[in-house]
Order: sequence, then structure tokens, then C-alpha cells
Amino acid sequence: MKYNIILILSLLLYFNPEAQCIVNKDTAGFHLQIENSARRGEKIYLGQYWNGQTYAKDSTLFSDKGVAIFNFDKEMNAGQYFLYIKPNFQIDFLLDAGQNNLKMYIDENNLSKSTITGSPDTELLWKYLDMMQKADIKKAALEEQLTDSLLSEKKRKEINTSLVKIEHEIQVQTDKLIKDNPNSWFTHFTKGMEMIKLPFEKPKNADEFNQNKQYGVDHFFDNINLQDPRFWHTNYLISYIDAYMRNWVEQVPDSLATAASRLVSKAKGNAICFENMLSYLTNQSIKSNVMGDENIWAKLYEDHIENENLPWIDSTQRADLKKMYEPIKNNRIGMQAHNLTLKTMSGQVVETNQISSEYLILYFYDPHCGHCQTSVPAVYEKLYSKYKDKGLEIVAINISTDEQDWKKFVDEHQLTDWFNCHDPNYKSEYWMYYNTTGIPAVYVLNKNKTIIAKSIDEKNLEKLFDFYLNK
Repeated sequence: MKYNIILILSLLLYFNPEAQCIVNKDTAGFHLQIENSARRGEKIYLGQYWNGQTYAKDSTLFSDKGVAIFNFDKEMNAGQYFLYIKPNFQIDFLLDAGQNNLKMYIDENNLSKSTITGSPDTELLWKYLDMMQKADIKKAALEEQLTDSLLSEKKRKEINTSLVKIEHEIQVQTDKLIKDNPNSWFTHFTKGMEMIKLPFEKPKNADEFNQNKQYGVDHFFDNINLQDPRFWHTNYLISYIDAYMRNWVEQVPDSLATAASRLVSKAKGNAICFENMLSYLTNQSIKSNVMGDENIWAKLYEDHIENENLPWIDSTQRADLKKMYEPIKNNRIGMQAHNLTLKTMSGQVVETNQISSEYLILYFYDPHCGHCQTSVPAVYEKLYSKYKDKGLEIVAINISTDEQDWKKFVDEHQLTDWFNCHDPNYKSEYWMYYNTTGIPAVYVLNKNKTIIAKSIDEKNLEKLFDFYLNK
């Protein structure tokens, strides 16, 4: 476990999440006095962490005596904060309930000489950081020696033993700080940074690797209370959520969606944490350009929003979410594709889910659409012609009402081998089951008629089938 005292972070515009976090309750307002005689006349920023970003809450100048003061009418939220002085000095501190009147003395060259009153959690944090900083200096010196190519094996072994010993000493001292302060915010904060211990430190086979993987999925947040609002004011919670979703959960849309819903459920015991977790995962997946991430926000909508009365989602937001949800509710990746009864140009009836093939593409288009006029022939020539003998079938579905122009388009581009279909009487109600608001609309089905890809252009379709059919 490693925590750096000096970080170079961007300071963004101040965002005030006061209404969403727990606050200190013992005194009215907040007062912070900082003494640093080396910074007379310079500007100091008070910053906060929120939702994976850093924000400058306020700034002030050091006086001629090297004293800077921050005063607020409202109490500060419990969490992790930092002080920043350009160009590169930053020091973090912790606040918990009742810690509203602080005095700091900062020695930038020696953290062990820095002091604070009014925040026992920060005292512990600085002690911990000082320990880590001193250990890092020792380790760096030893690691520098290891770069010597002329170093004897005996000496190399001694250095490696010393490095292991330093790591052990750090852990022992950290464990003692935690044990001696079991209920402190410092302890919860520090334990939260500690990664879980997997059953097999060095897995020897696939079974042990898979057991580690499953344990990580089930226990990744064992050291973090997802119902504690203070963690939303730290510099690591969001990165841990992102790491969990992208590195531990199976990268299958349904698995990601289930994992996200489970995280929201774990946070549900606290209204603030529930709101933040649901908002973050919903917004991230809505913004994502990764195919299949719509499964995440759609499931969150189904599980936690659609039938719930959430005061922080107003009627306009709810209507917007529903408007986004309706076109995709029946055609997400991993779902069974809805069968369509269509007619070919010759009048033959085609049931899409009865077509036998390794892969089937439903390609909705309109011959009058400018993009369709180039994409449809391209898909035929570069994809279908290449893979029709390797198990690929394509149903090209005309959604235009102009039958003559459709036939002319097919003849002109000689699109003769695949299924040229339409639904002249709209009996299939294809628009209820497939989102065709943007065309061409593309759905890729496997042999079981499960949707495995969608909304993909001709170039990426070719890449997809180069992968699937050239394995």
C-alpha cells in the first residue's frame, strides 16, 4: 500500500456537493488556520475530492507573517481534502464529524515537523505518510544499488532481503496504527486503500486463477463500506469502481450490467451513497461509446429507477430516460432476437429466426438514405461476398414504402444472393423490437439468434467477422 504526499493535480472549477454528503455537526461553520513562513504573500488553495475529480473550494493568501486563514459559514463535509501551493506542493488532510476548527503548521521539507490540532484523523494520516515517505527513500536508495551490474549475488540477495524487511516493517506499523484507532475515519480511509488478499498469491493453474478471479468479483469492496458517504470525498473510490468494472467483472454486457446493479444495491442502505452510485454508473454508461454499455444503464433503469420514486430525479429527467430506454429495451446485446415475419421481393415469407446460419445480420435500411446508398453495397461486396460460404447470412430489410425504388436499388447494385426483404403491410411491427430511428440499423445474431453486436458500421462489421470467421 502506497500513498504519495505530493501530487500534481488539476484544479477544476468549484462544485458544491454540500447537500449530498454528511456534515460535521459539533460546531457552526468551519475555521482553518495554516502557518507556513516560507510562503509569505503566496496563494494557497483549499481543495476537495468529489466523484473522481479535484475541485478548488477556495483560495487565500499567506500574510506577511506566513499565516493563511479559511473561514466558512457552513461546516465542511467529512472526507479527504488537500492544500495546494503552486507549482507543486500538495498535502492531504482528513476531516470527520466535529472537526471544524483546525490549526496547521506546515514544514514542506519535513512532514514529521508539521503539526495539526483539531483533526486527530489528520494527525494519524500525516504520521502514516511520514512513515511511508521515509520508507520510500530507503527503498529508492537500495533499488539504486541493484542497478549496478557489477554487484555480487551475495550483496544483491542482501539488498532484496532488506527491501522485503522494509515492506514488512511498513505493514506492521500500519497495522498497529489501525489496531490502535479502530473506529477512526483514518482507519476506514486507510483500510479502504488496501487491496483485498486473494486466496492464491501466485496461482499455479487455471482453477486457482479462476478462484482468484471469482473471489475478487465477490470481495473487491470488502475494505470499503459502500454505505459510508465519506468515501465519495476521497481520491480513490471512483478509480476503484472503474477498476472493478473493467478489470474484474467479465467484459460481457449482461455481466457488467448485473455487477453495476449489485454495486447500487450495496450502496442502498444510505440515501447519499445510493444516489451517488446510481448516478455515477448511469451517467458513465450513458456517455460511453463502448458497444454494450447501454446494457448497464438500461438495467439500472429497470432495477432502480423505472418503478421507484426518487426525489432527485425530476419528471423531465425521468421522461428523458424513458425515451432513451424504450427503443433499446427489447434489442440489447445478449437478448434473444425477436423473430420477424417478412416478405422477399418474390413474395416468399421469411421467418428471420428460422434462417439456419452461424451468424445472421439484420440490416434495416432505406434506399433513399444517402448513407445507405453507399453502405449497403459495401456490406454486400466486402462482407457478405467474403463470408457467405463461411456461415454468414444477411437479411437486408427495406423500411421504405416505395417498392419500385427499392427494386431498382437492388437491381442496380446486383444485391441478389442475400435475403432482400420488406414488410409492406407492417405486420411484423419491427420498430417495436428493433431500434430503426437511425439507419442503417444493424443487428448481428449468432446461430442461437442471440444479439451479439449492434449499431456497427460496415468497416467495423468487417473487422468483427474477420475475427469471428477467421479464428
